[in-house]
Formats: sequence, C-alpha cells, structure tokens
Amino acid sequence: MKYFWTHRDNIPEGLGYGQFTPKHMAWMSGVALFIAVVTVWYGKAAPEGKQFLLRILACSLIAIDIFKMIVIARSDVKLSDYLPLEMCSFGAYFIVCDTIWPENPFFRVMLLTLFLPGAFMAILFPTTSPLPAINFFTIHQFLYHGLIVAYGIARFASGEIPLVYADLWGSIAKILILVAVMYVIDTVFKKNYMFLRDYYGNPLLGVIWKVCRGGFAYTCGLTVFSVFMIHVFFALFKCIELLMLR
Repeated sequence: MKYFWTHRDNIPEGLGYGQFTPKHMAWMSGVALFIAVVTVWYGKAAPEGKQFLLRILACSLIAIDIFKMIVIARSDVKLSDYLPLEMCSFGAYFIVCDTIWPENPFFRVMLLTLFLPGAFMAILFPTTSPLPAINFFTIHQFLYHGLIVAYGIARFASGEIPLVYADLWGSIAKILILVAVMYVIDTVFKKNYMFLRDYYGNPLLGVIWKVCRGGFAYTCGLTVFSVFMIHVFFALFKCIELLMLR
C-alpha cells in the first residue's frame, strides 16, 4: 500500500501490473462481472428503479472524477495536465445529460458507438499499467470506464438505444468537431488531452504513433482509427440487436 496514492508520473519502474497479465485479467473480469450485474438489475427494474440506477451511475462518475482531481491537486503532479477533458470524461458529461433527458436521441447513439468503445479500449489497454494493481489511479481507471460501459450496455440491452446508421454519422460529425477543438487547445497550451499529440505509453495508440511517425499525422491516424472503431462497434451492436429481436 506504500504507493496507493502515487501517480504514474512518480511511480518507480517495475511496479506495474502490466498488459494482459493475471492482475490485468483479474481487473477485467471484475469489471465484466460488474457490467453483467448492472445490466441484469436494470433489465428487471421498474421504470422508477431504472431511472434511479442510471442517476446513481451518472453521479458516481462525476463524484469519483472530482475525487481524482482532489487527489492530483494534493500531489506534486501538475493538475492542468490531468483536467477531465479526455474522451471518457466527455462521456461522463453526456451520461449526466442523458439521465436528465433520457428520451433525447442526441446522447444515446454517441454513448453506444463512441464513448462505450473508448471506455472499452481504456479497460483493454489501460494507461495505468505502469502502476501497482492496487493503486487509487488503477482503481479509478477500471471503475470509471466500467461505469461508462455498464451504463451503455444496460440501456442497449433493454432496447432503449435503437441503432440507425444515419445517426452514426451524426455521432462522427460531433466527435470530429470535438477533436478539432481539443487539438487547438492541446497545441496552444502544450497539453495532450484526448491523447491527440502523444500516445502516453498506451500500447494500442503507440502502434498508431509508429505507423504515422508522430506529429499531426498521428492525430489524423488516431481520428481515422476512431471512426473505424465506431463502425466496428456499430456493426457489432447491430448484429446483437438483430439477434435480440428474433
């Protein structure tokens, strides 16, 4: 527990849980079980219970992110480098809006085809792998992204997020606008929000970095990859949707 509150910028080498190691697999299994429990619970709940559960998930996302900011602010890590301006942070904001306006289609498709894939990738290729398996930031990584996935899967499994291909391009247009805005912010303030200027040790993004040889080409490559993955997840969930309707 010596390094429980230590940020990855200050952690000694050799203490990480690694990628696809038994400890990483244990975390992923725990997240998968959590998602399954939330999905089943949501599917069996009455309308009032469903609304209550969605709001609990949304409030939990905001609460643990605020607590993370407090932890970072009290450390010697530069707070401005870790503001909640990442893709999944925006996903949390959209989830809050979705609980307020659950019938508004503006949020639903993006949750399933954009933020859910991003959260899934964060669980599969976590940036906290250099940290111990029992560390605050490791716990935050898996819990935070698990909540996002659980929210989207629960609503989808209950038939509340119909998939229409035309809506997919609306999601893509929104993410392109968001990427453009965040890239300007990253460039002006020398930051790396949404990993648009550096892959930050993430092995998957590192492949894109090597293929594109860094720089602005990496940003373009990351954007193209994101659009591709949005299509992959759309196709996957569309197949599941068709099977559920049989």
